[in-house]
Amino acid sequence: MRFFAVRAKDLLCWLISVMVLFFALGLIIGNWGGERLAQAVSIDLNPDPVEMDDFSLEVISVVSSSATVKRVYIYHTHTYEAYEMDAQNQYKPTETWRTADSQHNMIRVGAELKKRLEEAGIQVTHDTTAYEPPRLSSAYSRSLEGLKAAAQEGYDLYIDLHRDSYSQNNGPNTVEQEGKKMIRFLFLIGQGTGNGFDERPEWEKNQRAAQIISDALNDQTDNLSRGVSLKSGRYNQQAATPAILIEAGNNKNTLNEALAAMPSLAQAICQYFDSLE
Repeated sequence: MRFFAVRAKDLLCWLISVMVLFFALGLIIGNWGGERLAQAVSIDLNPDPVEMDDFSLEVISVVSSSATVKRVYIYHTHTYEAYEMDAQNQYKPTETWRTADSQHNMIRVGAELKKRLEEAGIQVTHDTTAYEPPRLSSAYSRSLEGLKAAAQEGYDLYIDLHRDSYSQNNGPNTVEQEGKKMIRFLFLIGQGTGNGFDERPEWEKNQRAAQIISDALNDQTDNLSRGVSLKSGRYNQQAATPAILIEAGNNKNTLNEALAAMPSLAQAICQYFDSLE
C-alpha cells in the first residue's frame, strides 16, 4: 500500500527476460542486428560479463528501493486496565475496572490497533505479557525489561497503551465520528526530571512523535486527542526512541468505544510515518 520495495532479484529476472527477447530478435534479423543489439545493451550487476554465444550481458548497477516497512512495538505496562462493563462486554474483575481477561483488558485494545496497522502495511509486534502481577506498583520495572529486549531488535515506534482514569476536568468523555461514539486519547511523555533518574529519555524526539500523532487525530475529528502532556517521570521511555505512552479513553468509557477509535489511531500513526519521508 504505502510501503513498497522492489527486490533486486526480481529486477534482475525482468532484465534478463528483456535481454533474451532482444537476442531472439537479433537471430531473426541476422547476426549483424544481433551484434548491434548486444552492443546496445549494457546493464551491470557483476564486474565479470556473462557470455551467451554472440550476446554479452554486463550489469552496471541495480537500484533497490530505499522504502522500508515500518515496525511498531505495542505493549501494556498496566495490562489489566479495563473499561466500564456494559451489556456487550462483561468480565470477571480482579478489582474495580481491572480484569485478567485478555478479551476485555488492554490486550484486546492493543490487538485491535495491531490489526488496523497491519492492514496499512505496517509490521507490528504486540507484547501481550501481563506485567501487573504480582504487584501493580512494580509493573514498570517488569515492562522495562520487555521494552529493552524489543529495543535490541529495533522498531520505528514504541507504544505503551493504557487506559486513563475518569475526570470531569477532562471535558467530553467521547467524540462522535460517522455516527460512532469513540474514546479520546491523551499522550504522556516523560522528561526524566524527577528525583533519582540517572538516565533521561530523548523526550524531545518522543514529544515530536506524540504531537504529530495527536494533531493527526484532531485533524480527523475535533477533540479526538486531548493533546500531549509532559511529565517529570520517564515511563520507561529512556529505553527506546521514539517511545510514547497513550491513554486510550478512561474507565467510564466502554470497550466498544475504545475499539471504535483504533482505526483513527492507526491512521494517525501512518501519517506520522509519512511525515518522516
